[in-house]
Amino acid sequence: MTTPHLQQASSYQLAFTCLTPKFGVTLSGTRQLVDFDDGEIDALIQLAAERGVLVMRDQHMSAQQQADFAHRLGTPLLSPANKGKLPDELLLIQANERSKHAAGTGWHSDVSSAIKPPGLSMLRMEVVPESGGDTLFADMRQVFAALSPTLQAFLQTLHARHDPRGHYLYLSGAKRLDELPSAQHPVVRSHPLTGDRALYVNDGFVGKIVELDRAESKALLSLLYDKVAYSVSCQCRVQWQPNTVVFWDNRIVQHHAAFDYWPATRRGYRVTIEGEEPVLV
Repeated sequence: MTTPHLQQASSYQLAFTCLTPKFGVTLSGTRQLVDFDDGEIDALIQLAAERGVLVMRDQHMSAQQQADFAHRLGTPLLSPANKGKLPDELLLIQANERSKHAAGTGWHSDVSSAIKPPGLSMLRMEVVPESGGDTLFADMRQVFAALSPTLQAFLQTLHARHDPRGHYLYLSGAKRLDELPSAQHPVVRSHPLTGDRALYVNDGFVGKIVELDRAESKALLSLLYDKVAYSVSCQCRVQWQPNTVVFWDNRIVQHHAAFDYWPATRRGYRVTIEGEEPVLV
């Protein structure tokens, strides 16, 4: 059995086991998130910045408790489409026997088309299939570090246009995509808590590299997306269980939800916390 590590974050220590040596952890113990004090919340946010993905098992909370917890992490994005069925802080993530598609398939970073894209995302699963429905995560710091120094230097001079896509309508309450603005972000960004540099383009939202013509942009993005998809040494995988909560830091992480469980049901609730305008320093 792996011996739990102790990670110093703020003045608190959180015990965890590693999902991979550099990326992703499972927090140890049975402590409930709803009982965390402010220092433990700060430690959790710092640990997510350092390790990218945090897994917590056997977490019991109501929808309202999760919504209240979201405000302790920062400023949550709201979902006007809930119309009182759920707290506005929550987004229902669900697929079942009637679903032809599932949310989160394809490598992406949540809502990167926002002027201030998300920092943390938190997904709590209540119903999971007997098998399948795993989420894959990619460490964009390791992906960037695996590129040649020449390509790294070039990428740090570029910016990408991130366009709102269909599911963002659900988050925003807008009627049409042309009501939503695009955003321009650096292709490589720095994490505000750690200073780590990470690749920040994703197939879910990026429309074009601003400084390149369309053909050049398409070729470069295709190369980078292949690097994300095929760099298995930069990835970890989470197998869901009922009452599992996973946090991931969108500044340095992309994820891909496997839709391999039809016609079974998979249902959970996500909260997404606003970050800051991406910069490279």
